[in-house]
Amino acid sequence: MSAWYHRASWTLLRSLYSPSLLRVNNVTASGAEYLPAPPFLLMSDHSNALDAYVLGSFSRSPIRYMANIEGAAPLAASFAELIGAYGRRKAASDAAAIRRTFELARSGDSIGIFPEGDRSWDGSSANLARGAGKLARRLGLPLVLARQRGNYLSHPRWASRPRSGSWRVDFLVYGADELGRMSDALVDAIISSAISKDEIKDARGLGLGFTGEGVAEGIGRLLWRCPVCGKPDSIGGRGNLVSCKSCGTRWSLDANCRVAPLNAPLSIHAAEIADLKDWHDWQVATLPDLAAGASRPGSGLRSEGVVLSRREGAATRRIGRGSLYLSGPGDDAELVFEGPGSRA
Repeated sequence: MSAWYHRASWTLLRSLYSPSLLRVNNVTASGAEYLPAPPFLLMSDHSNALDAYVLGSFSRSPIRYMANIEGAAPLAASFAELIGAYGRRKAASDAAAIRRTFELARSGDSIGIFPEGDRSWDGSSANLARGAGKLARRLGLPLVLARQRGNYLSHPRWASRPRSGSWRVDFLVYGADELGRMSDALVDAIISSAISKDEIKDARGLGLGFTGEGVAEGIGRLLWRCPVCGKPDSIGGRGNLVSCKSCGTRWSLDANCRVAPLNAPLSIHAAEIADLKDWHDWQVATLPDLAAGASRPGSGLRSEGVVLSRREGAATRRIGRGSLYLSGPGDDAELVFEGPGSRA
């Protein structure tokens, strides 16, 4: 798609959509006046589906975002390409995407990259993708780092509804010459320091206070094991209540992702759980034990009635229905699908 089309789409979105986007989400920014003229490289954490649009609203020129277009829904993928995003393979190295990044930079386009590689589920930072600092230095562009706070709590990835609160963005700018005098490791450390966070845990110290209704709806996308009875695939949410459909334990949840037990004391919980980050960390720690017996029907991490499909361009082709389970220990674990006449 031609550059003029991207610029026209960006200009239209920035003039018609950005003002209401920033107002509705109560977004404020500092340092935006220091953003350099294009081309530049923008890096930030990725905790909200609107991150690219919010950050782009403060730029005086279009930003070409590297994005997982292949894994997006067809409509979302088409819209992403319309505004200038370009594809990369998710959770894997992608030489074609890196080549495309250098081509765009040479043509004068600003580049936007979320170096953690994916949107956060629990509000905490992941490790940087390998080579983030090296890429920033080799591009030879000014580096803009966006430190965001409140973007996760505004609408967690798992949540069905957004919340009301404050979303802050601080822009930090490093010149290309300045980066050129640094090592790759030092640039990695600077990027990591700027974008790293644990928003659920940091919320009180940062003065982030969110409100909302129906904040537990969608919680089953994040939580899947009960800390009282231990049953997997048992957690659901309705309104502001989280519950276990196996043992009946209930918790209240607020818009800041803090939980409080309602009918079972913390003394009988498997771990000290004050918020969703604690709960999620405890789940992850129990994965090896659960995976050990997951290949047996009725045990461990095994889901029945799962539909496996394959994306073919804009179309989706159904492969079959069957069981999905995690098998094997540690780094050797595999996510296995088994259905009539098919195994993947």
